[in-house]
Amino acid sequence: MNKKHLVLPAVLVVAAAVVATVHLWPTEFKKLRERNLCLGMLTERTAGLLQDGEGGAVVVDGFIPEGSGSVSGSADPIFSTICFVNRENADDKSGTRLQYTLDVRPTETLNDPPKGSTPIGEGLTGWVGQRRSEVQLPGGCAKEMRRPDAQYISVTLKVSPVAIVGRDWDYASLKKDSRTVILEAVENLTKQYDCAA
Repeated sequence: MNKKHLVLPAVLVVAAAVVATVHLWPTEFKKLRERNLCLGMLTERTAGLLQDGEGGAVVVDGFIPEGSGSVSGSADPIFSTICFVNRENADDKSGTRLQYTLDVRPTETLNDPPKGSTPIGEGLTGWVGQRRSEVQLPGGCAKEMRRPDAQYISVTLKVSPVAIVGRDWDYASLKKDSRTVILEAVENLTKQYDCAA
């Protein structure tokens, strides 16, 4: 057989091997999405920090609002999924109790921090409030998340009234745990997309 006829099949085999390796190689993105909750943003331990004190296992649900797929313009569900972190009812009743929601959105403007909020620190832009917290991902994340048109990518945490009442309105403790939750979400997102500041 002529050697020049073997070159093309050899090149195709090498190319197929490279493509298979890229798809099967365990990237940080894949590892975090498989191991963690909320599309890889939270470990189970951290997800359970913000809670009403009534017990029950942590249950996470992802909700995609109607029509958000066309708005997001991305196959990655991170921009079209709201993560609901719940607790199972411990008294044998069916159902769950909402503890908080977490979502990621491209945005053009930053929201003003509410009264009583504190800056997030850690070199990040954002704030932690009594009921809501918002942090912007580092500047390079929009490009890595295939949203180069977005001015900002925001991670928003909204605490359920059930969790606030369960804490007996202890805002200092609530804000401390909210800060831990949102910082872990930001950290894991920057790892997934390799876009840390």
